[in-house]
Amino acid sequence: MDCREELRPGKTFVYTTGTAMARFLAEIEPVLIPHVGDEVLQQVPAELDSPAARLVLKGSSVLLVPLVAHGGALGFLVFGRKPDRPAFVAADLTACEEVAERAAVALHNARIHSDEATASAVLQRSLLPTPPPRLPGVEIAYRYHPSSRTTQVGGDWFDVIPLPGHRVGLAIGDVAGHGLHAAVVMGQLRTAVRTLATLDLPPGRLLAQLDAFAQHLGHTQLATCLYCVYDPTTGRSTLASAGHLPPVLVGPDGSNELLKVPVGAPIGVGSVTFDTLELLTDPGSLLLLCTDGLVETRGQDIEEALRALGRRLTAQHSSLEDTCEALMRGQHPEGHHDDITVLVARLNGIP
Repeated sequence: MDCREELRPGKTFVYTTGTAMARFLAEIEPVLIPHVGDEVLQQVPAELDSPAARLVLKGSSVLLVPLVAHGGALGFLVFGRKPDRPAFVAADLTACEEVAERAAVALHNARIHSDEATASAVLQRSLLPTPPPRLPGVEIAYRYHPSSRTTQVGGDWFDVIPLPGHRVGLAIGDVAGHGLHAAVVMGQLRTAVRTLATLDLPPGRLLAQLDAFAQHLGHTQLATCLYCVYDPTTGRSTLASAGHLPPVLVGPDGSNELLKVPVGAPIGVGSVTFDTLELLTDPGSLLLLCTDGLVETRGQDIEEALRALGRRLTAQHSSLEDTCEALMRGQHPEGHHDDITVLVARLNGIP
């Protein structure tokens, strides 16, 4: 019998009061039907009533065992024996109940993890920026891809913050760990960065204030963060890092380098200072910020992977959106096991 249509996920079944299935779900007691005759078949829910189902059930012996976890019934298991085999007896119940008990615990845990992953993903997406802002002197494109393991939602985040004087703040970070708590911490830190940026703090001081803020959150999760302020009127960029990967800069002539931003301790360590790197960029330069999910591969040095990214950025693409797509496809053609965040900025400057 092909039950894929009848038993598709999300389908609702209604069991009429007085039937065997309704009775045992209400009483949370197993039900033994030694022989499925015409009278029992008349009680099959309309949703499952089909010639194929009747053909399989008729004459069979059936045990209905509830799936019980934490005092509630999650559903039931149906054990069946064909008419040519001995019918179920009371002695079979113990083994079937043990199977149902293990299945109920597994199902309950799976639902908890599924709900947490869904909540984390919704929270994370609600806190990430919407379409790239249009800013004078700079073009922005970014990509965020969650982990392929749906129960392992992470704490990757990024932001593009307009600042006075046509300047722009570029932020990217990664909270250690996965799950709902990491997503909550990520939201708190991203909000704090945006708030501190509106105070027009230089990158080093902003990260110091962010670290002080993290001390008051009372959590033990560490986070990395890279913050850059770009001034399109002068072409000057100022960068500071709290344990984050170095950015890649590609010049308009195709040259690329891994920027040696002084790396401070991750956010959450406490009582640290952050040095900065200042540099002038030529109009048309590309600045790439990313999280380790893009470049972390077993057996490969991360810095070498970043340099390879720089070489790939020199390829001609019609737009920054195409550039982001090419980076995502090229680094993980067979999927990935961590969140990936890519932020690319073309620093055009203002004449």
